[in-house]
Amino acid sequence: MSLTELEQTIYAYYVDGEASVFATAPRFYPHGELVLVLADKITVATRKFGFKVTGKAKNVAGVFLDELIAAGAYSSKTNDFGGTMHQFQGDVYKQFLKGRQDSDPIIAKAKAGGPDFWEQAFAALTQ
Repeated sequence: MSLTELEQTIYAYYVDGEASVFATAPRFYPHGELVLVLADKITVATRKFGFKVTGKAKNVAGVFLDELIAAGAYSSKTNDFGGTMHQFQGDVYKQFLKGRQDSDPIIAKAKAGGPDFWEQAFAALTQ
């Protein structure tokens, strides 16, 4: 993962919470559109932590989407014009998300750290 410590924390926060209710319509989307959709979801999920956090949403979304594609949570198909399109695979997404939630060290710290963990973590990283 090529993310800064702040971006890794944003990633973990999104995966630990709002990502569990994410889904898209069963059609093919271009990569850029999916990055924007995910960036918007991440921005909304993290807006209470301020602009320094929400301003990193697009980079986090790009990494998250690339991991989803690599895991098969988005199938890929090359169209006749040379572009690649991606379609959401709900069951694979749920498995991917569960695996990330179980293996992410920041999420593990959050579970042990109590209800104020995220606020404290973001405050420390954005000073």
